[in-house]
Amino acid sequence: MQLLVSAHDFYPDPGSGGTGRYVHETARRLADRGHDVSVLTRRRGDVPLRETVAGVQVARYDFSIADQPAPTIAAQSPAAIRAVRDHLDALPAPDLVSFQGTVTDPLVDLLVNDDVPRSATVHSPWPTEYRIRASHESGVSVARRELNAMLRERVERWTLDRCDHATTLSEFMAETLRDVHGPVVDTEVVPGGVDAERYRPDAGVYEPMAVRRGREQAAGKGRECTSAVELDGRRADGGASAHGEANIDCGTSPPDSPRDGERVADGTSVGDSLAFLTVRRLSPRMGHDLLLRAFARVATDHPDAQLYVAGDGPLRGDLERMAADLGIADRVTFLGYVPDEDLPSAYATADCFVLPTRRLEGFGLATLEALASGTPVVATPVGGTTEILAGLRGDDRVPAEMVVPSFGASALADRLAAWADLAPAERAAAGRACREHARENFSWERAADALAEQYATLI
Repeated sequence: MQLLVSAHDFYPDPGSGGTGRYVHETARRLADRGHDVSVLTRRRGDVPLRETVAGVQVARYDFSIADQPAPTIAAQSPAAIRAVRDHLDALPAPDLVSFQGTVTDPLVDLLVNDDVPRSATVHSPWPTEYRIRASHESGVSVARRELNAMLRERVERWTLDRCDHATTLSEFMAETLRDVHGPVVDTEVVPGGVDAERYRPDAGVYEPMAVRRGREQAAGKGRECTSAVELDGRRADGGASAHGEANIDCGTSPPDSPRDGERVADGTSVGDSLAFLTVRRLSPRMGHDLLLRAFARVATDHPDAQLYVAGDGPLRGDLERMAADLGIADRVTFLGYVPDEDLPSAYATADCFVLPTRRLEGFGLATLEALASGTPVVATPVGGTTEILAGLRGDDRVPAEMVVPSFGASALADRLAAWADLAPAERAAAGRACREHARENFSWERAADALAEQYATLI
């Protein structure tokens, strides 16, 4: 099969997000299965116009639309169309097109023969995302925002009308798609996946988290506790671990010892403070303000608890001031942008991952990455994440609920406190259950097989 993917972004390009990761992971596995896969996407950063990545031919073109006025976008359009045409002439003629990039999709659709089947993977409706983002932009009038949203809705619906089939990553997103566009195309749910060999409990230590934990540990108790991190419930030395059965050897060490409160690079875990982690862009729909208010309540009764906020964005200054106003500035660390290569160790260093999303969580790749790392998750009842976590409900090894029953700082604080109150052995057992759940139900191999089966029916 000659597959052409029209993508919003592509990992590892600068600034690529969850959709870029999804395209990368599925495309390379389809290529591994013998299919000829090409990806066409807009260029982000200083990356080549054409290259091969993990067996996938990647073609990029220049077209900037973010925060650009309509005349500027219109002026770029002819050059963008020519660039896309040149790429299509150079790439293998497709047997199937997969639309996954709302800007690139109509350009590809315009230039690819009508008799080539089309499918769409909808990560999130374009007009819905725009309305959420624009609602926090004071410089755009309500009428202008609605006009822009309507334009995006029409473009996306036109593309979907041209498709023979659509895929979403969750039932939530399938329902959201129907709410926005109606029953425009037959839709099937194929969940995303996680690389459980990359995200694992022995992925190492993210030093910015370990150093802070060590400093607080030294100031609070002046002692160290060590245990080895497990892989699938086992320790490298055959014993138990922070993500396996608790087996902690506590002693004393100088307050400035590098081992105080850390998990060091060989996989050992040091310190008995409790680390909550969230990995999110700092934007309004992500719910960081809710998390800070909830953590402020938890921090009162749990003096060893720490919160680490990974990610950057327009709200960072506001959130840092909010943490100070709540009196928890010394308990919250804003890590900023965490490089992709450091994410596995950040998840592995945490004791509990928090997803406080307010709206439109289409799937939850971060949730899966935490679960595969053996790190339990606490999440607000939003979107696809609830579907991921539903499979852990009823598992005796998971003694506390993961999904918050309602919105609000109080409900989230109660759920965080419930996990903080667990004994280390209970959190360890839950971590093993989390990893098993992710590995058994959400592999990229399973997702690629399901997509290949779908695509074969369309050719």
